[in-house]
Amino acid sequence: MTEEYDLIAIGSGGAGLSAAITAAEAGKKVVILERLRVVGGASNFAKGLFAAQSHIQKQEGVDIDPDKVFLQHMEYTSYLTNARLVRAIIDKSADTIQWLDDRGTEFLGVPPLYPYAPRTWHTTKLEGRGITKGLQKHCEKLGVPIHFQIRAKKLIIEGGKVAGLICDDKEGNTVTYRSKTVVIGSGGFANDFDMMRKYTKCGEPTVQMAFGQVGKEGDGVKMAWEAGAAEEGVSVIQRGLAGVMKKKEVLKEAPKKSQFDKHITAILKQPTFWVNANGERFFNESEFSFAHIGNAMSKQPYQILFNMFDDDYRKFMETEGIQVGLGVFAPTGTKIPNVVEAIQSSIDRDEAWVCNTLEELCEKTGQNLEVLKASMDEYNDSCDKGHDALFAKSSEFMKPFRKAPFYAIKGHPTHVGSLGGIKINHKCEVIKKSSKTFLDVIPGLYAAGNVAGGMYSESYDASHTLGLTLAFAYNSGRIAGETAVAYVNKK
Repeated sequence: MTEEYDLIAIGSGGAGLSAAITAAEAGKKVVILERLRVVGGASNFAKGLFAAQSHIQKQEGVDIDPDKVFLQHMEYTSYLTNARLVRAIIDKSADTIQWLDDRGTEFLGVPPLYPYAPRTWHTTKLEGRGITKGLQKHCEKLGVPIHFQIRAKKLIIEGGKVAGLICDDKEGNTVTYRSKTVVIGSGGFANDFDMMRKYTKCGEPTVQMAFGQVGKEGDGVKMAWEAGAAEEGVSVIQRGLAGVMKKKEVLKEAPKKSQFDKHITAILKQPTFWVNANGERFFNESEFSFAHIGNAMSKQPYQILFNMFDDDYRKFMETEGIQVGLGVFAPTGTKIPNVVEAIQSSIDRDEAWVCNTLEELCEKTGQNLEVLKASMDEYNDSCDKGHDALFAKSSEFMKPFRKAPFYAIKGHPTHVGSLGGIKINHKCEVIKKSSKTFLDVIPGLYAAGNVAGGMYSESYDASHTLGLTLAFAYNSGRIAGETAVAYVNKK
């Protein structure tokens, strides 16, 4: 006999865990279905989450005005987002930090992610795993089962309402779960390359995937669409800063080697002299939003950049430290003990170079020598004048590219997944495709986290709401859980 639940959470990432716990604490019978063998999904790899006016910000004297954040986000997205949903997420964010704190998350603080960044980014011990592991233990206390290696395939709709799920177990057998409500929190479709090519135009395969995207094949989005859900935000991906290409064996090397790899990424992020594959500047290097960097790179030939610096800047990083930090891993001011040694693994993979002349550098990188010389002369002249008339780079970060040997690191754009698919309202109810007013919902169906659209327009905002992806997962999950509980109570 099939067991009946009040709520099924698809996925054990931030969205699924928070929805399930919210319902269980309200006395509802809940189960979490996880496709993989471990809890957390992509949420395990997140570095921090957004909030405005949290108790941690108040303790550190940080004042983030929710009204200003809301207006900044709406302006950034050109008012193409769901304003009521945006407001709901921002308004709930501070309470969610306390909610997580009360359920086992150990917060470290709200450091600035990059120079001048708003301190909205709440970091945690053990990164994202520090949150998901604590919530997993809380699920155990509440008696909420997590069924692993269960892949949700199809929603059961009876009388126009959600009645459960049809799934596959790890042996491929069909398993049926009956439930009054279902919260889809299964993540996006970063691993479905057909969907990525069709909807996002992300440039695969030149765009390299970041961590935590295993099993993200759009199962939740597809089953919602099949059940009559409307689409929203399906073209949005969270682009990232230029990433150093890594081979699998590099990730398994000793901690000392991993330290060097961390330094490579930090060096690549420095606001030096950036050029595209032709040798031409294309960006204000003092624009530190990783989303903006990723967007700009996506429009360049081959979607790559070369971060170049001269020997004076090499000495600067070794003696004075980096100007732009890599979050909590390499804070601003971190000194690179030996730059050449730090980038050696990239040199070995023909992804970084040390050259005595521009001619040699162009031969190695494939850039046009005349174009690179013209870009260098123009840039150095701007540095001498203290004003970048081309891209208005901050004078604080203008360092000439003049003294040999010359250094270059090749950077690739990254993304950390899709950020939409299912249209929801501010209560995280799934809107019907047939609805002209957007008021008609599929009763008992909710979506949270990266499967849900409406929070972003063209790209992720890493300027005003740092950590919003993870915060959206936890906050929308809680909202979905609360709405589902109210729905069950009315039945």
